Formats: sequence, structure tokens, C-alpha cells
Amino acid sequence: MTMLPQISLAKLAADATRNEERAHLRAACEEYGFFYLVEHSIPREQIAQAIQNSRKFFALPLSVKERYSHAFQEVYPTIARGYSPLQGEVLHPQAGPDPKEVFDLGIENEYDRRPYAGRTLLPDDALAPGFARSLLALQASVVNGVVPQLGDALADLIGMEQGWFRRHFSPPTLGQRVIRYPSSGGVAAKHTDGGFFTLLLQEELPTRSLQVWFHERWTPVPSLPDSLVVNLGDMLQALSDNRFRSTPHRVEHNGPTERISLPFFIYPDVDAHLTSPQGRHSFSVAEMMLRLSESIETGNGAGRARELQ
Repeated sequence: MTMLPQISLAKLAADATRNEERAHLRAACEEYGFFYLVEHSIPREQIAQAIQNSRKFFALPLSVKERYSHAFQEVYPTIARGYSPLQGEVLHPQAGPDPKEVFDLGIENEYDRRPYAGRTLLPDDALAPGFARSLLALQASVVNGVVPQLGDALADLIGMEQGWFRRHFSPPTLGQRVIRYPSSGGVAAKHTDGGFFTLLLQEELPTRSLQVWFHERWTPVPSLPDSLVVNLGDMLQALSDNRFRSTPHRVEHNGPTERISLPFFIYPDVDAHLTSPQGRHSFSVAEMMLRLSESIETGNGAGRARELQ
């Protein structure tokens, strides 16, 4: 397989095409757990601007970037926000530290003191022109324009009652990342994502750095112009009673230029306690998220990484 299925967000929302497109979505979730999302309405220029401003931030001296590191963030857990340097994160314990540097954000609310909520210490425009502004603008487009429509469709396909997604994801708990992979950087290790689903916005590079575990082998996923890559997380696999797949993946970037990617990890409201339709899986969102953060912080991997040989 050289290309993932393509799902149109516009067709999922339109009365005339909704049922047919949801059937395609169901097949993609059951067979692959990954798909391209097209006709998503996020302006191409907005994505390009966020990538350009992120590249400028990562070009700053390390001593400057470290002023915004996890240690200086007030959100709990601190690793949910701020800067992490090269080799600062372990996604699979056997692979060791990943060759990437990261800046994490979330939904900004200074009055929310729950886990994963609050405000991010961000560089201002004088230091990193457009960095915070363009990332938060992109966040608004994703959270308001893409997440509700795709989430409603996924919730319906796993058998949840009408309005379930809006009730538990308004707003979602969001992990927004900016990731820089240096040129010829190597492999960011295999793992699964722990949330409901992930939206990946990325540069359209000729190198096929993203790799997905299909049919007992690593399959490169090429960039598709004007698309997002969507993959399902462990929470959605559990809530689908294991009908939908949270598929292992990794990034092997050996291209001649650096790579910037912008993933959005979508989780339910942190206070929610959720049960699958057949009752086979039940969990506290906060407890599951905190276990995931602890595993990453202690170098034990992400998602089901320890299960992956």
C-alpha cells in the first residue's frame, strides 16, 4: 500500500453524501486506523505560516528556547506545555531518546486549574515573531472547524448516542505540538497515540518520513497536498470495543532538509469517565492521560509502546 484512504470532511457534513462517506470512514478505521482527511477547509496559507514561524522559533539559540521549557510551565503536568530539546523525549524504551525537538501547547484558559489546562508560557512577538499568534490561530481552525464534525461521525460509527461527542469534547482536552526533525535525523520511535484521534498537519516534502505498521511491515505514508493525516488513538480503540484500530507508527526522517510537523492530539474532557457501548472498556480520562504522561516522562514509552517489539 502506497497511500491511505481519503475521507472528505465536506462529504461527511453534507446531507447528500454523509452516509456513503461514513461507510468509507468506517472501513478506514477498521482496516487501517489511519486516513487522509481532505476538503477540511483549513487554509493552506495558515498552515504554511505556522510552519514558517515554528522554523524561526527552533532556529533560536538553545539558551533562549530553554526559557520556555517544561520546567518553567505552570500547567500540570508540566510536560504538557512548553519546549523540549533534541533527545528530550522517549517514545519507546528500547529505542532511547528521539531525535526531535518539540514545543507543546493546549487550549489557553488562565482560570482553569485542572490537569492539562491553563496557560502556556509562550515567547512574545519581539522574540519569536508570529510564533504564538499563528499557532493559536491554527488551533482555532482545527478545534472549531474540523474536530466537531469528524468527532461526531466517529462517535456515531462506534454506536454512541446522539450528542455524545459534543457533550464530552466541548471543548476537547488538547495536546498541540510543534515538532522539528533535523535533516538526516534518524528514527523517532514506534508508539501508539493515547487519545481519541490525532490530526497531523505537515510539510509537503518528497521524503516519506511518516511510517505506519500495516501487514507486519513499516509502510511509508507520502504527503498528500491539501490534506491532513488522521490516526486513531487508544481511547477510541477502547471505546469502539476494539473494532477500530489504534495503529503503531514512527517517523524516520533521513531527508536533506529539516521537517516541521504540527500534530493535534484530541482527548475528551479531562473530567469525563467513559464506557464503551458494549461495556467492555471503562476508564477515567484524567487517570488514563496522567498514566500516559508519566510513562513518557519516565522513558517508558507512549501509548502501547511497551507492547510493540
